[in-house]
Amino acid sequence: MNETSKPERDVMAVGGDYPSENMPNRPSTRPRAGDTSAEGENEGGYFLDKFLTEPKGEEAAEAKAIDDAEAATIADRVVEALREIYDPEIPVNIYELGLVYGVDVDDKAQVTVTMTLTTPHCPVAESMPGEVELKVNAVEGVNGSEVKLVWDPPWDMSKMSDEARLELGML
Repeated sequence: MNETSKPERDVMAVGGDYPSENMPNRPSTRPRAGDTSAEGENEGGYFLDKFLTEPKGEEAAEAKAIDDAEAATIADRVVEALREIYDPEIPVNIYELGLVYGVDVDDKAQVTVTMTLTTPHCPVAESMPGEVELKVNAVEGVNGSEVKLVWDPPWDMSKMSDEARLELGML
């Protein structure tokens, strides 16, 4: 072998000076945001698109005002999203469990969720508000959210809906 020739290799060159045609062509098997499934559905694409296109900074402050009807529609969507979050210890969603005290939508489609937990020492006290915020931010029409965790009034079983009581065999 002379100085100008490069050895041929069957392994991928790492940061080397080998031409790309000598590198094996291995497609990535890791899914990427925006990839489509066999059915053609965009898996996770909505969340990525929303993140990339939602207004940020000054643009968000200049977002158009919404009317009361649109705010009510957004609030309904938020409640439906909250019904998808379940307490890890009780097989009931947080809305029916009575942990959500209020969902307020302002004229800029900013959502404030006021909620509590079953106890201040709840194992999900650190993670639940973040999960709620992520879920609310993913709702169509929401331009941002804030989760206010309150302890007054404290949660008790009287705050559960009839559906939750039925699910837990309390009716």
